[in-house]
Amino acid sequence: MIRNGLAALLLVFAAAPATAQQPAPPMAAEPAPPAAAPSEPDARAKAVGELLGQLSKAQDPALAKRLAAAVQALWRRSGSDTVDLLTARSVEAQRGQKVDVAIKLMDEVVSLQPDYAEGWNRRATLHYMAKDYDEAMIDIRETLALEPRHFVAWLALGRILKESDLEAKALAAFRKALAINPWIEGLKREVDELALKVEGQPI
Repeated sequence: MIRNGLAALLLVFAAAPATAQQPAPPMAAEPAPPAAAPSEPDARAKAVGELLGQLSKAQDPALAKRLAAAVQALWRRSGSDTVDLLTARSVEAQRGQKVDVAIKLMDEVVSLQPDYAEGWNRRATLHYMAKDYDEAMIDIRETLALEPRHFVAWLALGRILKESDLEAKALAAFRKALAINPWIEGLKREVDELALKVEGQPI
């Protein structure tokens, strides 16, 4: 089963010049139109980028934790009341140990809003909990296609690959996660240990 998901994930690994104008007479000049306000998704992506930039340079673990939480909060913003309601119900179902129900609710989410990266990520998590690694990897692929900076998805990918005895690929995924968020608890040590096993003692 893992082969199909891995094949899909390989897809993840894998302005016109201005024309000269004559200046208009001073009195005839039209006022410049106001710049268009950035869309909500664009503004969110910019905010995420700024927070991740700070996260990659953070020196304090408490600050890093707050920055990571802020990024994840932005990722959870779907902009849709319906999607938010379905996701909340999925969380409730998961807490009630009804993972199959939680997955079906997230099926509706990704169907309603296929460009919502966090919907795919959450369903990947649920598939992982159900030990359906192939489906989890396919959902991780969609998450990373929409949000390549999703360090939680890279971490989950590494976990699945490691548990599937694909340690070299797991190491690469873990390193991707650390490059984005160097403060993932315990991951640096795990990467060092896995690197020693996969790559051997450095010369």
